[in-house]
Amino acid sequence: MKKPVILFLGMLLGTVFMSQQLFSFAATAPEKYPSGMDEAAIEINVFPNPSDGRFQLSFDYDGKEKVDAKVYDITGKLVEDITESLVINDTTVTAQVELEHPSSGIYFIRVSWGKTLLTKKIIIR
Repeated sequence: MKKPVILFLGMLLGTVFMSQQLFSFAATAPEKYPSGMDEAAIEINVFPNPSDGRFQLSFDYDGKEKVDAKVYDITGKLVEDITESLVINDTTVTAQVELEHPSSGIYFIRVSWGKTLLTKKIIIR
């Protein structure tokens, strides 16, 4: 009786640790961003959140690298590449996103350029 319980708890903890590694919410980059902003200053803003699959996102960006943006479901499966929706201005990037037939649940928006990776959780109702 004790072995199945211990096995279940081990599997549960392993899943939690693995999902935290897959969906890190911290920005990673060299010492400073190209514009001199520190890591804490860059964040993806999503409105509305929770959403019905239609939302807008924005974040500060002052670099020259190509920006990629993708939406993943809770299992890490790619739902949609939204890179083509990005509008890059002088200091910000914005996008109007409309996911096709999203199921209710938790999704992650991952934005990357150069060595920078940002992740934002979004809830779809």
